[in-house]
Amino acid sequence: MNSKEVEQALKQLASETEEAKKSDFFKNYFDIMSRFWDYSPYNQLLIYLQMPDATRVAGFHKWKQMGRNIIRGSKAIRILAPAKSKKIKDDKEEETITYFHPVSVFDISQTEGKDLPDIEIEAEGQTEGILENLLQFCQMQGFTVNFEDLRENLHGYTANNSIAINKNKSNNTQINALLHEIAHALLHKNSSLSKEQKEIQAEATAYVIAKRFKIETKSFNYLALYDANQEKIMENLKVIAGCAKTIIAGVSLKS
Repeated sequence: MNSKEVEQALKQLASETEEAKKSDFFKNYFDIMSRFWDYSPYNQLLIYLQMPDATRVAGFHKWKQMGRNIIRGSKAIRILAPAKSKKIKDDKEEETITYFHPVSVFDISQTEGKDLPDIEIEAEGQTEGILENLLQFCQMQGFTVNFEDLRENLHGYTANNSIAINKNKSNNTQINALLHEIAHALLHKNSSLSKEQKEIQAEATAYVIAKRFKIETKSFNYLALYDANQEKIMENLKVIAGCAKTIIAGVSLKS
């Protein structure tokens, strides 16, 4: 898997006319994003295109350290890893340059050996704790959250740095609504994007975070990117991944 293959996959996605296929791609990709939320969007995409069912990856030596061996015949997943080198500039000053090079990793399903401790975050039955952590995150970000008596079909809304959530909804619905509105607050305060694009970014971000914390989400809505070429698709994926990472990291620190 190389950059040209990734580019071709994005081109094909951008030219796809069947919306169900686009939505299916994004749903599966965002599932990967929720599992590998601290990876770069490009590496998330590389993992998805090579092994969409991957859950935990590491290099040969890392798996060895954890008491597991790669099953003979397993095909490596190729992602990019950072490296640094030094060079001397024209003014004789030393400069450190960061570059990326391909490395091989393997999914846990391609290994055998010692059982690993379950380090996944389990949120079932603990949604009240997640809600409290989200409220603390909002406070740190300078967002005010109020639970109000909103009309039945309105789960929440954002105005400047203030978020309103429907107090008459279930705890789970309030969490999903709050995730959605936090994404709006972080991404769209001075945004010139269309309403549809804003909703796509907020809905996708909320979906990724809910999947990460194993919180039940509403049925997956149409998330194909409106009028998007491959560059726009990649830019949206970067925005969604970055926002999800910010929220997940902030909430996880308080879990």
